[in-house]
Amino acid sequence: MAHASTRILVYRLGSLGDTVLALPCFRLIQKTYPQATITVLTNAPVSGKAAPLESVLAGSGLIDEVIHYPVGLRDLRQLAALRSRLRAGRFDLLISLASARGLAASVRDYLFFKACGIPRIIGIPFLKRDLVCGLREGGALYESEAERLLRRIRSLGHADLRERQWLDLGLTAEERAEAARLLRETGQGGTFLAASLGTKTPLNDWGTANWTRLLTELSRAHPQWGLVLLGSADESGRSEMLLENWQGPRANLCGKTSPRVSAAVLEKAALYIGHDSGPMHLAAASGTRCVTIFSARCPPGQWFPMGEGHANLYPLAYYNPQRTAELAYQQEALASIQVEEVRAALEEKIALS
Repeated sequence: MAHASTRILVYRLGSLGDTVLALPCFRLIQKTYPQATITVLTNAPVSGKAAPLESVLAGSGLIDEVIHYPVGLRDLRQLAALRSRLRAGRFDLLISLASARGLAASVRDYLFFKACGIPRIIGIPFLKRDLVCGLREGGALYESEAERLLRRIRSLGHADLRERQWLDLGLTAEERAEAARLLRETGQGGTFLAASLGTKTPLNDWGTANWTRLLTELSRAHPQWGLVLLGSADESGRSEMLLENWQGPRANLCGKTSPRVSAAVLEKAALYIGHDSGPMHLAAASGTRCVTIFSARCPPGQWFPMGEGHANLYPLAYYNPQRTAELAYQQEALASIQVEEVRAALEEKIALS
């Protein structure tokens, strides 16, 4: 059992989706060190569309403090200032949940945190299996990023991602009340579908024409269902246009909710549909089944939503590690996912709801 004075520094970069995928690790840290003070070292958001880590974890009871630093920090004076600040924190343990960036970066991270006076360090990836996303045995899918992160801190114990306890966002009564108010004020009194139709990168965008046809057909088949769209403020215009294809109760909450209130909204949804995105991971963490549309940009399975019961549509024939950044190629891969295929996956989940 850890002593109450234990001070832990968790190193985790990324925004909304990255933070949700690390949620089981934060839960495991809390279970192992229930009385510790947890400080997170993370990056300042580089985009207005990127939600900072604390917008997901603040209020969850999983962290106590956040220290920001700019990504790609190389200025020696700023590095020295960061080192001094971390040394002043007198941390007992560093837990690295940073994405694998190669062996050289791992060595650099280790040396830096040692220079900060932290006596114990775990989670920095040095082994090949921790540096790359590996194929699952006997299949075409790769392990999930959440599984790989958990393996890196396996000395703390085991977390089974099939168990809901590890995905708990710790939503408060106030956050749930705010979600209920928004749903009530937008006329969502019955069963509704939640969706996020935006994406941070065009490489993941299924396209307006596909979304228009899908929503039109779904609305005709289920006129009593509502539709709630979530996302960042700059996705509001497109979302409003797509909502015109929905004949039931509809609500555009893009830019109107915090990530945690969005999670409370998603918790009440019958289903979620969307691209590979932060809201998709929030929906999965909220216990809502997802129908997801992936490009071939990342290894199949690596960024799939956590938990069970999801339908993940991925163009397996297009996965090519040498072409992950080619826009035209990824658009072709996404175009191979037909509206009929997505509609069938949704109808199968609707039948179970």
